[in-house]
Amino acid sequence: MRSRRNTRGLTLVEVLIVVVLIALLTGGAVMGPGLLKSTRMRAAATLLVSAVRLAQNRTNATGMPVRLVMDLDKHRVQLEESTSALFARQKGAPAAGAEAADDAEKKARAESERIMEGPKPPRARFVAVKALADPSDPTQGRELGAGVAITSVETDHDEEPVTEGRAYLYFWPGGLTERAAIHLKRTDLSEDGLTVLISGLTGRASISKGKADFPPPREDPEGQGSSLPEEER
Repeated sequence: MRSRRNTRGLTLVEVLIVVVLIALLTGGAVMGPGLLKSTRMRAAATLLVSAVRLAQNRTNATGMPVRLVMDLDKHRVQLEESTSALFARQKGAPAAGAEAADDAEKKARAESERIMEGPKPPRARFVAVKALADPSDPTQGRELGAGVAITSVETDHDEEPVTEGRAYLYFWPGGLTERAAIHLKRTDLSEDGLTVLISGLTGRASISKGKADFPPPREDPEGQGSSLPEEER
């Protein structure tokens, strides 16, 4: 009788507390990986926004064009700086006038056009900068994070969205850049993910939920809808 009186059972409140703790631990074990990957995707979008700001600060400080390199296959981003402030313009249009009759005439015409145009500036070469390099390997760009990928990049100078290989976003001194849409998503889900939008007018980068549409070109009374300099169009 004494042993029974000294034995104390669990109260209803204590039982409820145990049940709640078990539910929280179970939910954390189930939802934990998904929440972690969503956090990584948000961190990757924030990394791109920071990269845009770094590129703007870099080009304004040095006076050299800078580009953001996005490696869609390796899931890395890197900043590269031009070795020259000038870009060599590529002229793909044929020369005006009648068609040359033979190869000799074509060569003579090409030589005369080359003399008339004068010396061409060297094409700019881009080299990696340490501002966005991997701390463990300075030759590599910063990794987006496990389970996060860039699925497409749309910019002014690309006719079609870039979905593989490398995509580039250019910045020039004075705050000039391209309008762009960078789409991020988790590799284990088919949801739309996040989109980093860059304004060509202000250079401002923002994060939008889902796959946002590519921002339209600004209205220009002279018909120049692109913010990209003429040398790079």
